[in-house]
Amino acid sequence: MNTIRRLAIGALGAAATLLTPPAASAETPFAQASAKIEANGSVTHSKHVDDVWHPSRGVYCVLVSRLVDLDDDVAVHVTPVGRYDHPRSLSVERGARACVRRDLHRGTAERTFAVHSQAGSLWTTETVETAFYLTVS
Repeated sequence: MNTIRRLAIGALGAAATLLTPPAASAETPFAQASAKIEANGSVTHSKHVDDVWHPSRGVYCVLVSRLVDLDDDVAVHVTPVGRYDHPRSLSVERGARACVRRDLHRGTAERTFAVHSQAGSLWTTETVETAFYLTVS
């Protein structure tokens, strides 16, 4: 009986090791643009990202390069980084009003993505600071 239990535990451990997804990275070779953005809005790593700014709590604006083809269908992924007291929810909005800046040309709105970060429980939701990876494929 102990032998069967040890084999089962070993098999489960091996399966967990094989099925664990790799950590996300801003250095994605097939992405058109990617960045690791810290909770304070600073950029740790980036590829084809021209600018990032943090206009308000829980809102991050990412301006991708003109080299990124946004005319066809694109997939935009955001993944939270780190450990937090409450679950994080990230959403992406293209051309958001929250990211409008007077010093940028109007055409940049099409290349700007707003990332909204929220944390909450069953009864409350609030905007929060969150580090994340952004990838445009």
